[in-house]
Amino acid sequence: MHHGAGYSGLSFALCSSHIKRLMDNNCTIFSYDCRGHGLTKTSDDNDLSLERLSQDLVDVLKTAFDDEVIKKRDIFLIGQSMGGCVVSHVASKRLVPSMTCLAVIDVVEGSALEALKGMIPFLRTRSTEFKSIEDAIEWSINSGTIHNPESARISTSPLLIEKIENKGSSHDEDINKYVWRTDLATTQKYWEEWFTGLSEKFLSARAAKLLILAGTDRLDKPLTIAQMQGKYQLVVFPESGHMIQEDVPEKTAVTLTDFWKRNEKLVLPVKKL
Repeated sequence: MHHGAGYSGLSFALCSSHIKRLMDNNCTIFSYDCRGHGLTKTSDDNDLSLERLSQDLVDVLKTAFDDEVIKKRDIFLIGQSMGGCVVSHVASKRLVPSMTCLAVIDVVEGSALEALKGMIPFLRTRSTEFKSIEDAIEWSINSGTIHNPESARISTSPLLIEKIENKGSSHDEDINKYVWRTDLATTQKYWEEWFTGLSEKFLSARAAKLLILAGTDRLDKPLTIAQMQGKYQLVVFPESGHMIQEDVPEKTAVTLTDFWKRNEKLVLPVKKL
């Protein structure tokens, strides 16, 4: 599972717990913080190019398991927002040959590229510092960023780092505050690269494909045509916001689990002679 820009692997926490239950623990779920996010530290946290993030996905899979995992294990790649761009790129380049299923959550090339011009003004209105983690959680809920308080309590903490400001005088107390771990404005140079060609990459993937959206208005022309042709499965959760796997974690888990079960490789019994 690959999270979106500015988030962390814990954005899939509640959804993953439901999947484990639905699968009777008969699965391995791997959700990590990509570079420049959460608790992950690298030699270059600022390189969020699509090629770099895609290779990172392959590298962390190999490191966490073994080099053969991308060739022998049936893998379901799931990505939300920016993460959807990464898993689609990995799929189109066949960097994980044993991938059998691909799911993209609430990101579509056309609407994403169209929305980019409003991103910087939006980021200027976004709260940049908080007195406590609790204040950040409350902001996430009140701003509509995350609709589910239970998920917000789990996923917000890794998105922040503590910053201590010295007021300058020995008689003044230091001020503790929390700021975003990832400065989204500094990632602007990668935005077009992330989303350009996303529809083609998603549709060209040699795997069963699932697109989960919060509204059908997000569909662009290529995906609308492909959906009518039955080239992928479309599921819409209109009651959700952008963070679908956090807002409706159980419904997302059921959708992902059912899709996996329908499309997993068939293992035929060995016929004894």
